[in-house]
Amino acid sequence: MENEDNLQLFIDFINGEIKSELADETPNDKAEAEEDKPLPEGAEERAARKPFRIPDFDTPHDKEMAVFTRAKKLSEYIFVITEKSPKKLRWSIISRLQNRSVEIIENLYRANYEREYERRRNYQKEAQVDLNVLDFYAETAKQKKAISMRQLTIISREINELSRLLRGWIKSTREKTV
Repeated sequence: MENEDNLQLFIDFINGEIKSELADETPNDKAEAEEDKPLPEGAEERAARKPFRIPDFDTPHDKEMAVFTRAKKLSEYIFVITEKSPKKLRWSIISRLQNRSVEIIENLYRANYEREYERRRNYQKEAQVDLNVLDFYAETAKQKKAISMRQLTIISREINELSRLLRGWIKSTREKTV
């Protein structure tokens, strides 16, 4: 129960961080500036759509383990904060940062679907290595001023939490004797 509460707090926190990162964008052309003007009366109801939702990310009551949800949220956060990074870094450290966050999720899924102990353990180890490399890329991105210190702190904290969850999963995975 406490783990689900912590997961929900994390999800709420990351959602807030993503919203604040998106809110920091400034309109840079006339068309975007005009979007801020109030709409005529009744126009909002006519044009209203359902809000975009990804149900997999919204509730911690899924069948999915917390390690998957946290990895997905971390990856989503990395993609949002790196949208505004300098263009000269987008094809080097930023793309590596984004790709590594996705590779972590891939390895977690591969480990989850693997039934053979050794292969599962290998995917879990690969995910651990990817977490360490992601931490390195995040530090490098901070040094190159592609992300802020606050963003680095959030990423590092979540990498540590993901490592803890992954170590717990590895510990709970036992080789079945035949």
